[in-house]
This record gives sequence, structure tokens and C-alpha cells, in this order.
Amino acid sequence: MRWGVLLAAVSLPIAAIAAPGKGGALMGQHETPSERAAAEDWLDKAFPVRGAARMLPFSFRYGDTRPEEFLRRWRRTAREEKRRDALRRTVRYCDPSSGLEVRIEVTRWRNFPAVEWVLYLKNTGGAATPIIADVLPLDACFPLGHEAGCRVHHSLGSECQQNDFQPLVTPLSADAQNPQAPWRGADNPVVIASKGGRSSCGALPFFNIETPGRGIIGAIGWTGDWMARFWRAEDGTVRVQAGMPRTHFVLHPGEQVRTPRVLLLFWHGDRIRGHNLLRRLLISHYRPTRNGKPARAPISFAVWGENRAERQIAKIRWFAENRVPIDNFWIDAGWHGDGTYKDGSNVFNSEWWRHVGNWWPNKTTYPDGLSPIGRAAAEAGFDLTFWFEPERVFRDTYFVREHPEWLLGPIGDNYLFNLGLPEARAGLTDLISNLISEGGITVYRQDFNFDPAPYWQAADAPDRVGISEMKHIEGLYAFWDDLRRRHPGLLIDNCASGGRRIDLETISRSIPLWRSDYQCFPNFDPIGMQGQTHGLGLWVPLSTGACDRPDDYAFRSALGPGIVMCTPPNPTGAPEGFLTPWEAYPLDWLVRALKEEQRVRAYFEGDFYPLLSYSLADDVWAAWQFDRPDLGEGMVVAFRRQNSPLTGMTARLRGLSPRATYEVRDVDGRRGWKATGRELMDKGLSITISHQPGSRMFLYRRPRAVTPWQKAHEHPPQ
Repeated sequence: MRWGVLLAAVSLPIAAIAAPGKGGALMGQHETPSERAAAEDWLDKAFPVRGAARMLPFSFRYGDTRPEEFLRRWRRTAREEKRRDALRRTVRYCDPSSGLEVRIEVTRWRNFPAVEWVLYLKNTGGAATPIIADVLPLDACFPLGHEAGCRVHHSLGSECQQNDFQPLVTPLSADAQNPQAPWRGADNPVVIASKGGRSSCGALPFFNIETPGRGIIGAIGWTGDWMARFWRAEDGTVRVQAGMPRTHFVLHPGEQVRTPRVLLLFWHGDRIRGHNLLRRLLISHYRPTRNGKPARAPISFAVWGENRAERQIAKIRWFAENRVPIDNFWIDAGWHGDGTYKDGSNVFNSEWWRHVGNWWPNKTTYPDGLSPIGRAAAEAGFDLTFWFEPERVFRDTYFVREHPEWLLGPIGDNYLFNLGLPEARAGLTDLISNLISEGGITVYRQDFNFDPAPYWQAADAPDRVGISEMKHIEGLYAFWDDLRRRHPGLLIDNCASGGRRIDLETISRSIPLWRSDYQCFPNFDPIGMQGQTHGLGLWVPLSTGACDRPDDYAFRSALGPGIVMCTPPNPTGAPEGFLTPWEAYPLDWLVRALKEEQRVRAYFEGDFYPLLSYSLADDVWAAWQFDRPDLGEGMVVAFRRQNSPLTGMTARLRGLSPRATYEVRDVDGRRGWKATGRELMDKGLSITISHQPGSRMFLYRRPRAVTPWQKAHEHPPQ
């Protein structure tokens, strides 16, 4: 098969080349027998269908007692439902005296060594419950001998810094790699936690507990505040606790709340195998859908919203007329409210933030509303993004005047829209849904640019600590789910000051298309984008980087399952506050670069192998491999940074079939050769980059029979 055929196949939507199912699963069995046994043993000990649980992987205080004391007196029931993709169990504990019911919904995914659960607490009695406190949906011990070392792998979250999503490792005790590591006991645990009420601000809600030859990956589904603690017990076990940091509340009659969702994945062998099992699981079962099909991260071009409608339409038509291969035209903040328009507006010199809460098109810039933009995008065949920030309400805007009862606060100039109130959420859902329909919006971008935790804490009574956050977060999920039900083709872009709300719950409903606000600022170093790809890629398979200049090194630094192209502020004071696409990018470069993204985007949904250690230093190289074992194809990208004195490296590939022969193509050198998987893994791929900074890209594939579809769609080599 010619390389043109390969590249045409690579650019197919993932649904066309993946196994059927909700998430477009990579084909095949993913768990080994030992991994399957570990997951099933956990399931049957913690959540058996018959008999009492041999361990409780959660805890809370009820009055003055712990669950191991009172749950054995409560009535326990369990039922099991077998589905094609999973085994579902529902376990209930009910207090016969107070009527408190604890319902645990459990999922054991088929073909993956993973168990997921979430707790619901409901007062079925006629009076308020005793105090429920210190609710931890994960509180468990994992066997480990005294001699074995143990390390916790985790990552920073996003805080608009170059090191956003940096991988970290913290030892719990000494081992061969950390002989001086202290014993981390109960009095000195490792603690990771979010900040301010946004789930990936400060830390990502994922962790990997690595012991010799095996480990456990955990993921937390909660879009508010969470914390996790890890320590070595005296008997050698590893103790892990995770949940909301503050819970101390009563439940009123008929009231129900839920905990963060917990996912555990058991892996054996190599740690990176564990990360790739997680990536495959998330692609298979947690990927959002559009019209019932797996959602794909788009190739977007983003423009500033405070601009005249005719200029926005002219950009859409320019992309269409010049056949620039984008999927999505993206209009960011500034399109809304009643502010006075000024030429030359951009994100840094306008007051767009004063109008959050006024969700209607500015009559000066969009006199006919959003529908002309939507029609132009539809005619061009593009998705259309509009930016919203519905949870933040600035003083003197619509909701403050008309529905102050729907708001928490103020703190300073801002209120928090209370998604925990059903009537408030219904009103907001109708408002946003109508705008989506009017504008033909197909990608709904939700931002969130302040910390909600102080609002929740101020709203909670002493016997209701945690309730405001719980109800708001449940309301957020209901709001998104309602929008997706009303608009089945809608994709949600999850942005919260750039990448501060990435967790198991949000990535099942949305894709983070703007990973960090680090790239908001002109002349950002592409090293930061490389670091985001490396750090976030260990845990989350779908996200997009950003590029704001016609530079191959910067562009390849932002490659991913999709990409966001944008332009820097206009330095001339022209009517456009940002450079137009035709001012910022030579057309031939833009088309060529985006065609490269089209060709390789599917690889980023496969297994991820960092080929060098994570570093943000400007005098080293970065390199990684993305491999699609279901296709027998993949790619390698290497970066020589601006001050690296080295002109070459050898990249030893991972995950290939040793005896298979692969066709390798040097994209930049326009040459190809053949090598066995063993040669590529043992001897490696020799990479030379003569200029600083610079990049090289290599594609590889196992030859396979050409399908009739491929023959019909064959292209000449690019």
C-alpha cells in the first residue's frame, strides 16, 4: 500500500477504524489474567452480591461511630446486572432506625482490570439524620510487604504556568531507586489536593501507586475540591484515602447527595503499561459522544468575540474558499452583553469580564444576533464554537437584577450562579439552549474564571458543611447532561481558566480544548506546550494544544487529537484587535501544517510512550511515540530545543511486534525504509536535527492488505 493510502486511512474519524461501542474502543482484550484476577478479587471483597463484604473501601462517621461498627447492623441488599460492556452491581445499606440509605453503584468494565463506584446517601426517614462527616468514597489498604518499595506518581494541575501538568513522583518508603526515602506513615502522609473548588487546579485528580512489577491507578470524578492521602501502615500495607476535604452535615427528609466517583485500575508489569491501560479504558468507556458516535477533538481556529459580525463571517468564508482544513470556527469571549464596542479590542484591553451574566449578543457587533454566524459556519461545513461563562455573574448584570435568589455571594464584584437550585438550573438551561439553537452552535465552550470554594463555604451552615458544593457539582453535571440531551450533536469544551476542571466526570462529557491559559500570552514558549502533551497525556487521551504562529516547531509542539490555531494581538491598533488569519499565516503554510495534523491526529488516541524524561529545560530534547496497536501504525516526534548542543539522539520505540516488519517514513527527509519491530525497539531510531529549535517526525506501519474502501479513496503520496 502506498503512503498516500496510509495517510488517508489515518485521517479517518476514529469511529471508522475502531471497534463498535460508546467510546470507539481499541480492539481486543486489554487485561491479562493476573490483572483480571486482581480486579475481580477487589470487586468480590468490597462489593459482593452475596454475603457480607470482607472489606469496606469507603468510610464516613455517622454520629460518633465508624462504618465498620454500624454497617454490619444495617440491612444490606445487592443486585447484579450483566451488560455487554460491563458488570453492574448496586449495593445498599439501610439504617433501620434513622432511614439513612447508602447506595453504591459499582461498575466492573469487561476487558479492562478496572472497578468504578460512586456513593449516594439518602435520608428515607421522617426526621433529619445524625451528623454525617468525613465522607471518603475511597478508604482502603493494599497489601504490600515491608521489603517492597512504593512510589506515588501524580501530576500538577493547571495554574497558567509553563509547568502545568508536570509529572511528579513521591516515594512512600525506600526502594532501589530511592534508597534515602523516608517512611511515610500515618503521621506523615503524602497528600495531593485541588485548590479553590476546581478539580484540576493545583493537582490532577489521578494517581498511580507503583510497587515492584505491579500497581494501581486511581482516578477521581469530582469537579469541586478533593484530596487524596497515601501512607505506609505498620503492617506494610499501603493506605489510601480520597474524597472531599470537608464534609460535616445532616440530611433532611427525602434529601440525597452523592460523593466523588472513584475508579481503580489494576496493572501488572511496566508502569507505562498501566497508563496506557487507563488511556484505552477512557477512550473505550468515558469518551463523550455526538449523535451517539464517539466525539473527536476538532481542528479549530479561534478568534476574539468582541468584533463585528461581518468580519467574523468574512473569516469563515476565507477558510472555506481557500479550503483550509479546519473543523471548527471558534468565537471566544466578548460577543455578549451591552458594553460599548471599540475597534482594536482584544482580551487584554477590553472589559468583557464585566458582562458575564448578560448572555445575549451585543447589539452593536452582532445586530442580527448569532444566527448569521451559524448559517455561515453551516454553509462552510464547519462546527461553530461560542464562549460562555455562566457560573460567574458580575455585579449589575441580568441575574443580579432579576434573580438574585439564584446566586451565592457576592464576594467582591462577583456572584456564583447556584447550579444546586433546580429552578435556577432550569432557567439557565433554557437560556443557553435557546442561544445554542439560535446560533447553530455545535461546540459549547464553558469557561470558569474564579474559585467557587469561598462561596460554598459561606453558604454552608455549621451542620451542612459540604452540601452547597455537592449540590452545585451535581447541578453542573445535570446542566451539561440536559444540554447534551437537547442537542445530541453538541460537543462541550471544558475550560476553566484553561484546564482547571479536568477529572473523570468532566472528560466523560467534554474535551478540554484549551489546556492552559499559559498559551493566552503572546510569544509563549512552545516548551510549555510540549510539557502539557507529556504530562497530561499520561492520564487523559483527548485534549488539544494551541499554536499562534507560522512555525513548524511551535506547530508540532501543539499536535494532538485536535489542535487550536489562533493569532496574536494586532500591534498596529487596527480595527481588528488580533491579527486576522490571513495576516498571521501564509496560506500555503497553514494548509500544509493542518493537513499534517489531519494525517496524524488518530495516533494520539492510541498508546503513549515518552521516549525521554520530562523536562522543561531549553538545552535538552523531548521525544515521544504514539502507537495504535489496533492499526499496526504509529508516530514518533522529537524536538531539539533552542539551546540544546546535541544534534542527534536514538529513540528506542515501545509496544511493537518484535517479529513484524514495519515500513518507516521520515516525514521531513521524505524517505522510507523497513525494519523489524525488534530492531526499532532494541537498536532504535536514529534522529538528527541540525537546527535549533527544530523537530522531526517519523511514521511507521505494519503492511496489511488494502481494503476496498482504501482502494476507492487512494491518494497520491503527499
